[in-house]
Amino acid sequence: MDGIATENTNAGYTGNGYTNSNNVQGSAIEWAVNAPNSSRYTLTFRFANGGTANRNGSLLINGGSNGNYTMQLPATGGWTTWQTTSIEIDLVQGNNLLKLSSLTTDGLANIDSLKIEGAQTKAGICSGIASSSASSIKSSSSSSNSSASNTGTLLTLDGNPAASWLNKSKNKWGTDKADTVLSYQQTNGGWPKNLDYNSVGAGSGGSESGTIDNGATITEMVYLAEIYKNGKNTKYRDAVRKAANFLVSSQYSTGALPQFYPLKGGYADHATFNDNGMAYALTVLDFAANNRAPFDTDVFSDTDRNKFKTAVTKGTAYILKAQWKQNGRLTVWCAQHGATDYLPKKARAYELESLSGSESVGILAFLMTQPQTAEIEQAIRAGVAWFNSPNTYLDGYTYDSAQATTNPIVKKSGSKMWYRFYDLNTNRGFFSDRDGSKFYDITQMSEERRTGYSWGGAYGNSIIPFAQKVGYL
Repeated sequence: MDGIATENTNAGYTGNGYTNSNNVQGSAIEWAVNAPNSSRYTLTFRFANGGTANRNGSLLINGGSNGNYTMQLPATGGWTTWQTTSIEIDLVQGNNLLKLSSLTTDGLANIDSLKIEGAQTKAGICSGIASSSASSIKSSSSSSNSSASNTGTLLTLDGNPAASWLNKSKNKWGTDKADTVLSYQQTNGGWPKNLDYNSVGAGSGGSESGTIDNGATITEMVYLAEIYKNGKNTKYRDAVRKAANFLVSSQYSTGALPQFYPLKGGYADHATFNDNGMAYALTVLDFAANNRAPFDTDVFSDTDRNKFKTAVTKGTAYILKAQWKQNGRLTVWCAQHGATDYLPKKARAYELESLSGSESVGILAFLMTQPQTAEIEQAIRAGVAWFNSPNTYLDGYTYDSAQATTNPIVKKSGSKMWYRFYDLNTNRGFFSDRDGSKFYDITQMSEERRTGYSWGGAYGNSIIPFAQKVGYL
């Protein structure tokens, strides 16, 4: 390290002492950590900062190839006043080098210890770099059936359905609608759904629950970020920040995102993949976390982006754990899953527990925006195989809603049709009515539901060509 590796002047430290880095910008401390597997870990630094200003540091994992974070090390009120700060990072299996470098001319805060929580770790090899012996490394275990690591190749976003949706959302409304859109934002940062923005709202927007249903909130967030990027009016920047905080605040500890927040009860409290809500919300947060347009401005701080990265990682882990196994084989997802038990759930009476031919497209598209780890690749390959299976689609048919009064499933040479709902165990496409009854022949259900809902479509055609493009088929 750059400075005193083991100092014991100021009381309150643990172990043999604490590190005291040189008071210059760039002074650094390095640790080596041996991880049993590639996974997400929580680092907790115990530190003291007796100065009057923050002594923040840049934390590089393996030279930045596995993460570049900003550690906030604020003033603690005295050099004998110790506090802790935590951050979630990704470590690769085997040896990892962690380097904390001062971002200020005052140097770093005094570091007493570094605690690592996740799979059991041990000291690694610093390869000749002088590491801190005073700043002790502690580790503890936590169990998880699936985790998402950020180590893996990135696929192109060109043609990805989730990225394409986001790019279209930048110009969802004309620039003259910006203030109207802003006028409907709730005090919690979210928006209501199904607004046409033809008239100005009430101002602060009220305190009702915001929603991600039908693209609400996330579309407005992308649109206003583009408005801010082109005009730099801070009222739009602030609205985008509020929207991002709304999304992060709404997330369950499991990583699930509900349909409404604050929670309203009922099926809306489940993890909401319906209408691509959760998948596209995570896509937006991922673009923000990685400084991609339209968030490639000062709209977010490094602290914000780190927070978004954590939210995306948690959401990805939830998705991987919720993927349904049919006869022991991974398939796709339901339109909504339990936020804590990960199981498929029903929504409205005619939206039964099922595999979704529609919503699973958006989930796969989101997963394809992430580093392609072994877990993510396995999930994508299984989902794409499900869509591409003759046991899933109807070959030579299309869904024509104009003929719903009789039978919207009609023959069409060269076409493929996927059902909206599939039986969880048999993979058979089905339909359901307002009383919850289940049909395998669409002509047997009520005309009201047959004409009032979309029961099929060319869903797979939205993901299969992109899967082929990036090598999944």
